[in-house]
Formats: sequence, structure tokens, C-alpha cells
Amino acid sequence: MIRHVAGIAEVVEDVAFAVRFYTDVLGLSVEHQEGSGYAVVDIPGVLHFGIWSRREAAEATFGDPQATDRIPLGFSVGFEVDDVEESNRAMSAAGTNFLQAPKEEPWKQITSRFNSTSGALCEISSTPRARSITQHMRASEE
Repeated sequence: MIRHVAGIAEVVEDVAFAVRFYTDVLGLSVEHQEGSGYAVVDIPGVLHFGIWSRREAAEATFGDPQATDRIPLGFSVGFEVDDVEESNRAMSAAGTNFLQAPKEEPWKQITSRFNSTSGALCEISSTPRARSITQHMRASEE
């Protein structure tokens, strides 16, 4: 069912503050438009690492930016699947309680969100335009 980890995002209250941490403290390159609720961190070996405002996550998940109390702070993980609706049905049958039914996002990705067993916000997604992984990643002992 799971093709690969599609992305990881840190859910935060203040995206600008988090961007400064990732750039000034960790020395990473971050793409961010001031005032936006999302930023992309360039980390070698990671397909997608984002910084996501809790408010934007609430809007995307529940259609209500005021539902921030329903979005945990911390890290979110997305899993790429072949078919979100089919995976949603199979996971629901196995006991997963989805927070958001499958839907098409404005950026054309199909998502469905749920909480992991620890309470982290997670998603299954289908993003055919960004599905090709050209090589497996392995750490070197060198």
C-alpha cells in the first residue's frame, strides 16, 4: 500500500520563527514567502520537508483555520500510496479513524489525513507528478 514517505513537516505556531531556526541555527536553505503558512526546507536525502503553520494545517484538514486545538504541534508524516480512496477504505476497515476524507488539494495532490497511534497528524496522498524516485537512499559507512 505505501510506496514511500512523501514528506515530513513540522507543525508550528509561528512559521517565521521556525524558518529562522532552520536557517540561522541549522544553516539550511528554506523557501518561504513572508506571511505564508508553509515553507520548504532543503535537506539532502529528504524528498520533502516542510514547515506548516498549525492554522494552515487546521484549514487543510478540517476546512476551519480556527480548529487549531485539533491539530497537534510536532511532526507530520505523509505516505505516498497508489490510490488514496482504496487505501482509506482498507485502513478504515483496519480501525483507522480518518480526520479528513479523500480530497483534491489546490496543488492537485489527493490527500486523506488521520492521527497516528501517538497522535501525530499523518496523511496518505497520491501525487503522480512527483512519484518517481530515481534511486534508493542508503547511508555510507565512509
